[in-house]
Amino acid sequence: MSKIKNESDFTKVKPYNQDEEKTAQLARMFNTISDKYDQFNDIMSWGMARVWRRKSLLKLKQYNPKRILDIAAGTADMCIKSYKYLNPDHVTGVDISDKMLEMGRFKVEKANLGDKIDLEVQDVSSLKFENESFDAATIAFGIRNFEKLNESLQQIYRVLKPNGHLLILEMNEPQKGLLFKGYQLYTKIFVRLTAKYLSSDKVAYDYLQASMHAFPNGEKLIGILEENGFKLNIYHKFTFGVCSMYLVEKQ
Repeated sequence: MSKIKNESDFTKVKPYNQDEEKTAQLARMFNTISDKYDQFNDIMSWGMARVWRRKSLLKLKQYNPKRILDIAAGTADMCIKSYKYLNPDHVTGVDISDKMLEMGRFKVEKANLGDKIDLEVQDVSSLKFENESFDAATIAFGIRNFEKLNESLQQIYRVLKPNGHLLILEMNEPQKGLLFKGYQLYTKIFVRLTAKYLSSDKVAYDYLQASMHAFPNGEKLIGILEENGFKLNIYHKFTFGVCSMYLVEKQ
């Protein structure tokens, strides 16, 4: 498989410094903001993240996946919504932040889904699951944080069953025009002020915005997915292009 030509551009966007590995910094960063992350995600997405998750997951329903892997599971929102909308036999969520998963376990137990959802600390670039273990994989607002994008996609490809599906949901900056200028103003003023109120780790929220700006989207990300063995089934933009959904299939 060919290597991603622009991978270095977004992997250089790190929370705290350029010397330490990005994954280690991200684990520390998300541990720091875990108790406020859900609130901030709602703010960053204009409160639309829940709608985007639902609409995206319903695109998977026709394939009736029974075992689902949720990557960058965070506080388990996608895991819980997967069970709600798709009714699989089991959902496994993985994330590099143990504190985020602690929040997720609390939410899973509150939803009475402890026997249906497991959460594990794992790095997507070195998954511990056996080959062809899952019918589908999901990533909601997390792929831009992958330090090793090629290796991560190859690991996802490995653990998916033949013709298994990968669903990706990711935030984008609007590309141009008044919406772009309005979004910049929104993030620079309102989001920044709210971030200061929610957490003392201002750097973390600056990183989340910077990573969204740097990560490839649209045709660029589709090309990367195809280079790693996936075939595009659906590409859809939500809310004036602020969020994109990619549904791809293991070839």
